[in-house]
Amino acid sequence: MELEVFAGQEKSELSMIEVARAILELRGRDHEMYFNDLVNEIQNYLEKSNSEIREALPLFYTELNVDGSFIPLGDNKWGLRSWYAIDEVDEEIIALEETDDEDTPKARRKKRVNAFMDGDEDAIDYSDDDPEDEDSYEADPALNYDEENPDDEKSEAEAYDAEINEIAPDDLDEDVDINEEDDEFSDDDTENEE
Repeated sequence: MELEVFAGQEKSELSMIEVARAILELRGRDHEMYFNDLVNEIQNYLEKSNSEIREALPLFYTELNVDGSFIPLGDNKWGLRSWYAIDEVDEEIIALEETDDEDTPKARRKKRVNAFMDGDEDAIDYSDDDPEDEDSYEADPALNYDEENPDDEKSEAEAYDAEINEIAPDDLDEDVDINEEDDEFSDDDTENEE
């Protein structure tokens, strides 16, 4: 494979990211590449050994993600961002998210093992998650009101209102007569102080 972009340059001076961009541009829009295939093409072009590629792979993958000219297309396929309009990229990402949600079953949580419990059944395992945290949690039916007797809630509210009325009767809106004899501080006392 010969890339015209790099004609006259030494292959040892080229970076993997430059070669990846040139390979994808040569292939064209409808020919996205899997990451493994892209790395193999780069290795063949640069004529590097397996050990050299393995050593450079983490840096290359990081550069591929950070460089704004590449775009991941899902399933470890890569393409050039210039191939896609912004709206088209958003639509493809949304389509991928929708299909991922429908296809993947919900994962069950695995039971954690505490090495310090030593089989003591009375010990409390604090690493257990609360059942409320799980999506499949169902409320304890004993905590709900009796559905056969819907007046339970109503009777509790009436009992509460009756207790409130013992403290403050309902007829508080009416005018209240104040007996001055009961008053500790009357109007006569204010005149004497002046």
